[in-house]
Amino acid sequence: MSLYNIYGPAAVLDGSAVQAASEGSESNPGITWERARKTNIGIEAVLWKGLLRIEGDYFYEHRGNMLTSPTVVVPAEYGVGLSQVNAGEMENSGIDFNISSSYTFNKDLGVTLGTNFTFAKNKLVQVFESSVTYDNPNRRVTGRPLGTRFGYEALGYFQLEDFDESQNLRPGIATQPWGEVFPGDVRYRDVNGDGQIDNNDIVPIGVADIPQIIYGIFANVSYKRFSLDLLFQGAGKTNIYGSNGYWHPFNNGRGAYKSNMDYWTPENRNASHARITPSPTSNNNQMSSYLMFNSSYLRLKSLNLAYSIPEFISKKVALQNARVFVSGQNLLTFTPIINYDPEIINSQGLDYPQQRVISFGVNLTF
Repeated sequence: MSLYNIYGPAAVLDGSAVQAASEGSESNPGITWERARKTNIGIEAVLWKGLLRIEGDYFYEHRGNMLTSPTVVVPAEYGVGLSQVNAGEMENSGIDFNISSSYTFNKDLGVTLGTNFTFAKNKLVQVFESSVTYDNPNRRVTGRPLGTRFGYEALGYFQLEDFDESQNLRPGIATQPWGEVFPGDVRYRDVNGDGQIDNNDIVPIGVADIPQIIYGIFANVSYKRFSLDLLFQGAGKTNIYGSNGYWHPFNNGRGAYKSNMDYWTPENRNASHARITPSPTSNNNQMSSYLMFNSSYLRLKSLNLAYSIPEFISKKVALQNARVFVSGQNLLTFTPIINYDPEIINSQGLDYPQQRVISFGVNLTF
């Protein structure tokens, strides 16, 4: 269906202002389903009387008729927006496997260990893009994974020796167009070597915020009346773009993180943050590798330790079964991200983080 926008006041009729409607995007009566060709090759094995279990799978998918917008290849003079059309194509492939092992040493001790792992990578085979990006190998979207991040490659910071006595950049150092730069500002790579930083210097700087790798590790140990269950989960090959509020201090009138105190000074040239300013500067806030962060993580998602009270005790108080336990969620997290929950996809970290929870309880069966 066509989409219409209401706006106004558009005219005056009989002395009153009235609204009007304009076509926002034209319809696509030929819209249809996406189509996928899938191939899966799997293996399952149980070895040594169940001591080792293996499940593995390789998958491949070619998806066509994907809905994508052709607006980027249509000039603004066309005058109306375009609906999505079934023109995109994507390939997706990867591996998925589970390995587990259970062994009972004796009547008192038993152990189960296992892991699962998934790696999936896609590639855009056909997508609408203009010659501005397609004809530039560094900016081409076609042939790259969906969600590839593009921006400037940060080389570090401008240092004192990069400027002459008049505080001008020395010859041979590329100029940057986002206002005057000072020592401690982010310096970007001049990819094409023309002496100035512009759109021709944009390159891939990171993968999508949807992980290409997800995995888990689980364990169960039972010893006499005690049982211990552990679950680790993790993700890899994923980035988060930390703009404004996540990385810069004083953004939008905010305060500063403790980590913001590691900022550039002549005595601290390799700081994690650029020179400190009352608010983020245009130069230091460009889409670049300076603000692209590795958001992979490994988290102890859950732990449960329980003890079953002996039957001769529970039966004395008319109980069929009694069990006490302590459990925890999100107890430990290992990640290079700071001030941020790696499971949250929000460039400023504004969503509420995963909470660490510790519980104590008793299960009674009458």
